[in-house]
Amino acid sequence: MTWERAVAENAWQLDDGLYRILLPLPWAVPFVNAFLVESRSQFALIDCGANWLPSLRALGRALKAIGVPARGLTSLVLTHRHPDHAGGAGSVQQRWGGRVLLHPLEWEQQRIEAADLEEWLRLHGVDEAIRVKPPGPPREPMEALPERIEPLSVDEPLVVGDLTLEIIHVPGHSPGQVMLREAQRGWLFTADHVLEPHAPNVWAFPGASGDPLGEYLDSLERTRDLAATLLLPGHGIPLRASPRDLTTAMIDFHRQFAERVRKALDGKQLTAWEIVKLTRREPPVEPSGARFALAEVLAALAYLTRRGQVSQTEEGYWRGAEGISEVSPGPLAHIRRDP
Repeated sequence: MTWERAVAENAWQLDDGLYRILLPLPWAVPFVNAFLVESRSQFALIDCGANWLPSLRALGRALKAIGVPARGLTSLVLTHRHPDHAGGAGSVQQRWGGRVLLHPLEWEQQRIEAADLEEWLRLHGVDEAIRVKPPGPPREPMEALPERIEPLSVDEPLVVGDLTLEIIHVPGHSPGQVMLREAQRGWLFTADHVLEPHAPNVWAFPGASGDPLGEYLDSLERTRDLAATLLLPGHGIPLRASPRDLTTAMIDFHRQFAERVRKALDGKQLTAWEIVKLTRREPPVEPSGARFALAEVLAALAYLTRRGQVSQTEEGYWRGAEGISEVSPGPLAHIRRDP
């Protein structure tokens, strides 16, 4: 079979019973992949794009071209709850049917209100000119989940006709993110866990606790030796490669970033935003970019704190942790510095 045989303007057949569907997004990352698995007239859709009319229409056209009948989905598997992957789940289920499956840890995530987000930026030292965005016209919510979502269990594979999809929990990018693997075919649906090229991909947004970067690196280590020959990422093109080909470089990428954060604190006391400006060639100057850059640095600080390499003062500054004998694992949501 020819590699990526086109079946629609935005859909390609990759293997017997395997299709990639490219969906548009209204954000800086312009597209996301959804994948359709078919066997014995059963259809499983893996991710579904945002609750955004251009995305929903593009998905509908592709499913029709592939041959999915009305309300013909057997299941809709959400790899994680981020709106570019799961936002349209309610609308998709209403039109195409199927039970919706999501890891239980993803259910606990709460929407962050704009006022709370702005205050979080302020407490971490972000300048007012950057953190306050002029109000724009109201927009439809990019997430519309169905009323009923079933738990996706790592203990039970998802069976689609003659295909068996193993569920692999890979926290870090999101607490309940999963990959799916069809071992006989060599398929590995990597969601936002393994991507090419390398991306920051790990953040500690308001209310985050624990060590998301540490969890992500541990998940990458476990992914490295999985047997697979076709990597199917949430963004970018599929790759005929083994996980080891990408994960080793990704682990190095994230460890090097954490080391840049640590070195930025040599002999200094800084806010997280000041660290952002020292670790980026061009620090963001608008609210969206500032949020992600700050959350990326906070994830690195949590990782370094757990390993005793940095500490936080009572006033909310960060500093190198020479002489610190006890590592604080506490949440990052209350770091303060008055502007």
